Amino acid sequence: MFLSLVVLPATGCDGSAETNHRPLYTFAVCSGNRTEGIDNGVLPRIIESAKSRGAAFMVDTGDISSGGKSDAWASIIGATYFSFDYAGDHFVVVDNADDRTGIDAEQLQWLDTDLAANAGKPRQFIFAHIPVADPSLPSGHVSGEKGGEGLRSGQQLVEKARHYGNVGDFFFGHIHAYLAYRLDDMDAYVTGGAGAPLHFPESSGGYFHYLLVGVWPNRVDVEVIRI
Repeated sequence: MFLSLVVLPATGCDGSAETNHRPLYTFAVCSGNRTEGIDNGVLPRIIESAKSRGAAFMVDTGDISSGGKSDAWASIIGATYFSFDYAGDHFVVVDNADDRTGIDAEQLQWLDTDLAANAGKPRQFIFAHIPVADPSLPSGHVSGEKGGEGLRSGQQLVEKARHYGNVGDFFFGHIHAYLAYRLDDMDAYVTGGAGAPLHFPESSGGYFHYLLVGVWPNRVDVEVIRI
């Protein structure tokens, strides 16, 4: 395997997402949630847990960076949107946590420049908290739920990604369930079932889980691990 990463869903504000039965991964990405955990030490504890398992990175994105939490976020994580390279591929973390504003113009410009600069890499992966709206998804808890800016900037995110043929996968949180869908010709996953109350019955993806993603030279495997 080229590399492996764990996409940890929303933790339900209590740090209940654990990966004891699959400890070997290269790094972890938390799809985030609004959480009291940024105040009571849950987020730092999750980061330390990932590091103790040998993870090279622990990056967390979600709407805990909004709602007056930005100072605490900055002290623990840093920037609310950023990108990095690992094992030849490029990983982009987008801040769309406040659906009233969506992804603002400055961040969209940064995103376009960043994607263009890495268009020659084998793959680019995009992470954000709120899923980009699509007819295949439930109408609630998606971009545009709280206004047109969230919907518009979500569509722009997809348009920019589509322009670069090496963007193949999106990972989102926010909806407390597991959902897989397509954004144009790109795969998209919603992972939000690691402790918070579930939004849907089990038959519709409402079960506790996380994602184990294996990145190989010629493919990407996404495995749903129930917990």
